Amino acid sequence: MSLSTVRLHQLLVAAAFLVPCVVLVGAAWWNRAEVLREEDSAVVRTAAVMHEHASKVFDTAELAMDRVDDYVFDRGWSQIAAPATGGFLASLKAPLAQARAVWVVDPQGKIQASSREADLGRDVAERDVFSVHRQRDIGIYVSPAVREPDGTAAFMVSRRRSTDDGRFDGVIVIALGTEYFARFYAEIAAPTDHRAMLVRADGAVLVREPPGPEVDERLAQGDPLLRAIRARPPGGAASGTPPGEAERLYAWRRIGEYPVDVAFSVETAIALDRWYDNLRVYGLVATVSALTLVMMAWLALARARAEQQALSDLKREHAQRLAAESQLRQSQKMEAVGQLTGGIAHDFNNLLAVITGSLELVQRRIARGDTDVGRFIAGALDGTDRAAKLTHRLLAFARQQPLEPRPTDPNRLVGGMIDLLRRTLGETVRVETRLMADPPAIFVDQNQLENAILNLAVNARDAMPGGGTLALETAHATLDDGREAVSVTVRDTGTGMPPEVVARAFEPFFTTKPQGRGTGLGLSQVYGFVTQSGGRVRIDSQPGQGTAIELMLPVSADGVPAETAGRSSLAASRPGRARQTVLVVEDDAAVRLASAETIGELGYRTVTAPDGAAALAALDSERDVAVLFTDVVMPGIDGPTLAAEARRRRPDLRVIFATGHPRDDAQEGPRLGPGETVLRKPFTIEALAEALEAASRAEASA
Repeated sequence: MSLSTVRLHQLLVAAAFLVPCVVLVGAAWWNRAEVLREEDSAVVRTAAVMHEHASKVFDTAELAMDRVDDYVFDRGWSQIAAPATGGFLASLKAPLAQARAVWVVDPQGKIQASSREADLGRDVAERDVFSVHRQRDIGIYVSPAVREPDGTAAFMVSRRRSTDDGRFDGVIVIALGTEYFARFYAEIAAPTDHRAMLVRADGAVLVREPPGPEVDERLAQGDPLLRAIRARPPGGAASGTPPGEAERLYAWRRIGEYPVDVAFSVETAIALDRWYDNLRVYGLVATVSALTLVMMAWLALARARAEQQALSDLKREHAQRLAAESQLRQSQKMEAVGQLTGGIAHDFNNLLAVITGSLELVQRRIARGDTDVGRFIAGALDGTDRAAKLTHRLLAFARQQPLEPRPTDPNRLVGGMIDLLRRTLGETVRVETRLMADPPAIFVDQNQLENAILNLAVNARDAMPGGGTLALETAHATLDDGREAVSVTVRDTGTGMPPEVVARAFEPFFTTKPQGRGTGLGLSQVYGFVTQSGGRVRIDSQPGQGTAIELMLPVSADGVPAETAGRSSLAASRPGRARQTVLVVEDDAAVRLASAETIGELGYRTVTAPDGAAALAALDSERDVAVLFTDVVMPGIDGPTLAAEARRRRPDLRVIFATGHPRDDAQEGPRLGPGETVLRKPFTIEALAEALEAASRAEASA
């Protein structure tokens, strides 16, 4: 073998090792950067979930303080210190898992009312939750975490109360337990070795998971996370090395207007463990490649190993992609819930403005002797009716509002919506009706059907940006099982939908609208309502040819719907009612007074009780009580328990449950027995009169 050939072999052998080594170094460096990018994205996503959770907790705390402020607004401190206030605070705090206590503190720093009796009388004048509000109104204040008497940790959220002339009048405080946040952080980050924190802008750590050595922990001034938060308050991602620790990857986000951030971090070394695993794999591949160039006999084995490794990488990447898609879907659902909550709050504010404005005008006119207030009272009642319908829609979305179907004339319902639709859709959309003659009555929840038609009409308007025609049609139809039905069709001349969009139109959270224009819940709610009503939904749409959505609803077995013209007669006082006594049981004093006054206005004699124990005592002393009118959810003895004990003592007693709370098991309130009925809040005086008349008829027949 010549010298040149030897040198060529030497070069080939050297190349057999050098080329795989160079490839290994390049691939390893690229993979390291990719691993860090993926880990950084995971940290940012986790911080976003923490931010969404914390934002809702703080917003809920602020809404709770609003309710407390409304409750004590026109009360003196002697009234605030009464046990009823503590009961209200306890009932307000009960459904809030994150809250430890709710206080109302007087201007001297004494706790005058609390959801926990043990806190009454405590002096908090020297604590920052009180002192920071004494000089000026700083809005919401978040205190450092402190150790509670029971050994748990909590931080306080407080807000100043002021008199009408602006003087300091105490504070409202809500204590939020740190363990509530820590449990959530542990769940979303497990089993990752992590550090999740809720931290004030000044470095005071409110919550740390895993727990730190001290409750009142503070970040050092040189801590990279604190420096990053001060450099970019809204949020971001960075890496840094805390004093005495290893390098970490951080992500943080500010919670609304509060001086509080959520932060999530992992050690860079932990993130690189996966890279080290990959590096070992790359080394193996490089070694196999080098041996392959030297030993051609092992080519098939090396190729098989490389293909096996590629398949393993593909499976791992597929699993990671599925996990990322799942997190994205959850994030989209949380965003949709936030949009829905904002929309409901906006609608409620509008309705409250109508009610408040109408009642203030009534108050002013009556004060100056003007009794022409009928239209203002009608406006306030219309506002409350719309608010009740809005609540029913919200409960229907939560799948906690049972349908209330009744025989309905479809032509009358569609015709009654025309003016509303024309105002809602604007002048560029022409609204037409094509109604069948003498349609049979359908058995459906009227409010939900109106909501569905309005929802479809708004979708149709969005599909006709340049204007067009919206047609509402009714016609005979037949369901798949052969039952007779009436179809209500909403037809537009808009852009239409391709087949792939039609196939997914009823999926929850699926929408083709731009960001912020829709949550993707409208058509899924329409589908759920129609299906729950025993009907069927069909979409007929082609791109450029408009869309027709047909709601097929079963015909009522009870025939033509009854007219409501005779209802007002029930609300008139009748002489025979004065001989009947109604026991009104309600823990809310304002609701109790309003119910008793309304029942008295109908001509009945009333006896009131604030709770179940007082009601049983009144029942023993008042032998003339014929009807028990009781709330369902009350402290102590609840409504169903009270009714059972009352009817054990008085078997002939009639019971009316008044409730505004859906049951957790999705059933329609308490399980009713003979002589019992349910009246849903808010109710009209006509509905109340009808329920009392039904109870009276039942008593007479018995």
